[in-house]
Amino acid sequence: MKNWFFKIMPIVLAIAIVACEKDEERLVVKATTAPALTASTATPALKIEDATKEAVKFSWSAADFNYPAGVTYTLQLDKKGNDFKTPIEFNAGPALSKAYTVADLNTALLRLGISANSTGQLDVRVKASVSANVATLVSANTSITATPYLVIIQYPSLYVPGGYQGWAPDKAAKLASVKDNKVYEGYVNFGDASEFKFTDAPNWNNGIFGDSGDGTTKKIAAPGNNFKVSSGGYYLLKADLNDKSWDAVKTNWGLIGSGTPTGWGSDTDMIYNATTGTWSVTLNLTADEIKFRANDDWAINFGDTKADGLLEYGGDNIKVSVAGNYTITLNLGIGGNYSYTLKKN
Repeated sequence: MKNWFFKIMPIVLAIAIVACEKDEERLVVKATTAPALTASTATPALKIEDATKEAVKFSWSAADFNYPAGVTYTLQLDKKGNDFKTPIEFNAGPALSKAYTVADLNTALLRLGISANSTGQLDVRVKASVSANVATLVSANTSITATPYLVIIQYPSLYVPGGYQGWAPDKAAKLASVKDNKVYEGYVNFGDASEFKFTDAPNWNNGIFGDSGDGTTKKIAAPGNNFKVSSGGYYLLKADLNDKSWDAVKTNWGLIGSGTPTGWGSDTDMIYNATTGTWSVTLNLTADEIKFRANDDWAINFGDTKADGLLEYGGDNIKVSVAGNYTITLNLGIGGNYSYTLKKN
């Protein structure tokens, strides 16, 4: 019996040792592999006429979690330097690529606070996830640089033909009814004291509107007499076809804010360029906030509530992210689509 025991014991020990070695092998965890992200171009060109064309395609390798898993990928885009605190996200599901059209990428840039006609940079990354109980794998960042264009919304309009432009409705400035409620407004530059009319089409064949009196009574008649402004200048024009009223306010524009050399105490005047139809000024800005206002007063002022390069009356202060010398341009020439650019020199 004793001989049998000593003969079988080495075999049992050998089996145990092998079993332990196999257990140790099962405990070894291999490193996971995050997806590797690439972009088809680092400088996509954005032009409104190419809106439906592909601007950039992001592709990534499959993540490896070291076991069969249903992986979901999320592409993230954020303004460079923002560390993906407020990204735009696209849920790609199991796909390994995402193509953006020119229009979609343009919208993303505007949403992330890149002003129209200003060059901006985006950081892009892709996240791979399996479940809430498994750590997410994240690719290294890749970057793209692009210049978004301003998206013009066509609102119902009144045309403003007059002596300032040769009485040609098809070439005239327009007032816009943003709410489509027959209330219109827009900005028109009258080089000299001028007379004008409103038309509801770019011709003289439809509705024609003028002043019910001598041109200055502020009541609308059809066709009425010519409207009049007493002196040349840049005017905010308003027309209400519901109560038949109109108004004209002469404006001069300035920049104000803690980001300017004069702070919130006084404006820095902007200069009007009749060729481009814009106001501009070049000055040093600190990394702070600015706004636009007319006539050194808060009665008419613009901010940018959505940080999309489009202006709203009384909107949020515009943030200057980096201090430097800037050329600031204000464009009020497209009714309902008031915009600005900050170009760092």
